[in-house]
Amino acid sequence: MDYQFFHQADGLPKAEFSMGTEALGRWFTEELATDQQKITQLLTAIEQLEQQQIKDYELIGNEFSLRLNQDEIEIFANSTQALETEILAEDIYLYEQESSCGCGLEDFLQVLLSWQQFVQP
Repeated sequence: MDYQFFHQADGLPKAEFSMGTEALGRWFTEELATDQQKITQLLTAIEQLEQQQIKDYELIGNEFSLRLNQDEIEIFANSTQALETEILAEDIYLYEQESSCGCGLEDFLQVLLSWQQFVQP
């Protein structure tokens, strides 16, 4: 999973991820941004998952939501949940590829720690 962090012209942080994981970039940029409290909350949830104190964790955002379990994470656009039970046309499938993705919990933890360091005041 390739990614990069940079500051936009307005000074706000932005995350870009490789094809297939674009939704992670949007989630970091739009939902997490510089919210240190959310970052700490997620790090605590990951620790609890790793120690098997909880089985899963969900963080609902405005546009994107995050689900964690002891093995992996899933990021999805809130609008795609209504489409999951329908048969999707190819163009909708491509949209869904940009609106949801997943990765291993350990990989996500490493990216989250990097983001935390990048956006620290």
